[in-house]
Amino acid sequence: MPRVIPQGRKLPGFTLIELLVVIAIIAILIGLLLPAVQKVRAAAARGQCTNHVKQIVLGTHNFADTYKYVPPVEGHVNGGWWGPKRMGTSGTLFYYILPYMEQEPLYKQANGNAHNIGKNVVPAYLCPSDPSATNANTYGGCGVMQGDAIQRGGFGSSNYAANAMVFDPRQTKTLETSMPDGSSNVVVIAERFRNCSPDGANGGGCTLPGWAWTTSLNGGDCWSSPTFGGQEAGYNQLNCGGAKFSHGALAFQGGPSPQQCNWYVTQGGHPGTMLVGMGDGAAKAVAQGVSVTSWVAACRPNDNRNASDF
Repeated sequence: MPRVIPQGRKLPGFTLIELLVVIAIIAILIGLLLPAVQKVRAAAARGQCTNHVKQIVLGTHNFADTYKYVPPVEGHVNGGWWGPKRMGTSGTLFYYILPYMEQEPLYKQANGNAHNIGKNVVPAYLCPSDPSATNANTYGGCGVMQGDAIQRGGFGSSNYAANAMVFDPRQTKTLETSMPDGSSNVVVIAERFRNCSPDGANGGGCTLPGWAWTTSLNGGDCWSSPTFGGQEAGYNQLNCGGAKFSHGALAFQGGPSPQQCNWYVTQGGHPGTMLVGMGDGAAKAVAQGVSVTSWVAACRPNDNRNASDF
């Protein structure tokens, strides 16, 4: 039987003040929970990036176990100015380790040339903490990409770079001989923004590394090389002199904004730190306060120093 409401009576309800109080309480709770949620997301993203670093270094170890030398930072089918012809194929370190990254079908599709599969995005080569991806299609100048993980040349992006001094393509070295200082003391993989395009106030320019971009095949865009330390290794063709071990008083960047990214060095998307892969397979978070001297010592594989400051 329907409820009958006597004339002149109203159903009890919230007053305007009570509604405002409830809304205010909800807003406060959201304000308290949001930072916690953001921290959880950031921690999860960083954990994923850490796992990727470990996977990549392990991939280089598995390659070395198979071929008895470390993968070259870049290789060319004809050898050329990269040195001796080894693999009979053309590609980057990230191409050569694909079979050890659960990507053997993709590796086979290349038919010996990494550029044939370069448009593919490999999730293990991306770090979700990278803030530069949000500017992929909106940032002006040379930094406009074709997608969040497709750089301007149409190649799949890479958030990781290989140390050109460790994976020197001019020589055939084992894991031991490529790192005389000891594998636990040498940084072999560093992070990079997939779209380092600083604004005019921070120098301008851009670097957009692609995991399969081989400078020896297409040197017209050397900014796309997924490497670091090329200049120190004597490869000025790599990164056009960018992505060095250091630049002036700057060793690397930890969590810069995309507009403040400095393409002369490496950078990570984590506040105050950058993730690196050591030669022994360990992944470490290096604080931006590390001195240039200590950082460069850890990047150089043969200077008789250790990475005790990390």
